[in-house]
Amino acid sequence: MHHPSLHAKKYSETEDIWQARVDKNIRFYFQIKKDIYVILNIKNHPK
Repeated sequence: MHHPSLHAKKYSETEDIWQARVDKNIRFYFQIKKDIYVILNIKNHPK
């Protein structure tokens, strides 16, 4: 989560969804539930 290359940030405050980078074209979306990270989606980043 804190690794600089991930660039993790809050994506949706209301749904408690986070976004992070796989690379410059791919993003993954996840939620944090206690000490478990749940991946919701992996997709191309729109440009």
